[in-house]
Amino acid sequence: MRSDLTQAFLMKVLERDDDVSFDTNWRYFQNMAKYKYDDYQQFAPGMRFIERFAIWLDQFEPSDRSIIFEFIKKRLVFVSNEEMNLLVASCFPDKIKQILVESVATQKQIPAYLLTKITSSDEYKTLLNRSLFFGLSDGARTDVFRRANSGIISHEQIYQTYELSIERARKMQLELVKSLTNIHGSEVDKSAKFKNLFLLDDFSASGNTYLVEKGNELKGKISALYETIFTKKSILEEIFDVKNLEIHVVLYIMTEQAYKQIISLFAKLKDKYMHEPKLHYMHLIPEDFKLNKETENEIYDICFNEKYYDKAIEDEHTKAGIQLGYGNCSLPLVLAHNCPNNSLSMLWSYEHCEKFTGLFPRIPRHRVL
Repeated sequence: MRSDLTQAFLMKVLERDDDVSFDTNWRYFQNMAKYKYDDYQQFAPGMRFIERFAIWLDQFEPSDRSIIFEFIKKRLVFVSNEEMNLLVASCFPDKIKQILVESVATQKQIPAYLLTKITSSDEYKTLLNRSLFFGLSDGARTDVFRRANSGIISHEQIYQTYELSIERARKMQLELVKSLTNIHGSEVDKSAKFKNLFLLDDFSASGNTYLVEKGNELKGKISALYETIFTKKSILEEIFDVKNLEIHVVLYIMTEQAYKQIISLFAKLKDKYMHEPKLHYMHLIPEDFKLNKETENEIYDICFNEKYYDKAIEDEHTKAGIQLGYGNCSLPLVLAHNCPNNSLSMLWSYEHCEKFTGLFPRIPRHRVL
């Protein structure tokens, strides 16, 4: 759609003819579309943000449109691919390296600020080589992580998933023996195993995907991995020093709600498996980022207006009544690759919904269309 036609349509939707403030807002949204919003990966071919914005606004009652317009301008946060990739690339030097440094500093009984002394030591090189990096989903962007740390971490230490083949596991261990031999200058134990496991992923809003209690059972990705390593006779047991294993879960972005949810269940995980992981994040979204019922009551009421909610978005995983997103996370947040279902439902309501469609329509993960 041509820019002038789009502008005319948007002005018509907002019922404005010649408004100076509209011109200012128009330039703002054009710039945001150019640098961020147009890169949303789930837009239909040929669709761009401004057109989508006008069509989306047209679904609202005239009295609600100005409120929604200002809400998108002032409260929406869009995490671009470039921003997410920056967090991925920074993950090792800013977070993981410090974990390794502190571990070696404790081992050598020296201050952790002696970075050069620590990182040049055989103990540090050994610990780094005895570390594996697994993705918990496609969002882990292990390809970006690998390229950002080329020459520091061997490609054989980075894997897209923790579900390994026997051949892959054996190759990892052979590479470990070779690297340790190079460090120490002599043949090492051929049964040498990995001591650190770093689990990488992009985003968590509720924490339920990673660790949740259902009845008397722990569910989620972390619980499933613990079951595999510490209970079942698996390939992972063959390559990890299970008795001395340290597991670190590193999320690029997570909410304070998710952090509290996961951490609160670590004690039960330890009771069951006699082992407790550590949780880290690159960026934490605080509680006050959420939609606030008291101070943003107009938007809150719009979210719960039945005209703007399509029950077709509900499924066995989300359950009913997710106007504020799955887990009532109440987030005005969009990720470039797919809008989280933890965000306000009016932002992501599926493309196939007949009653109401979101501004950034989400591709459903579990649903069969």
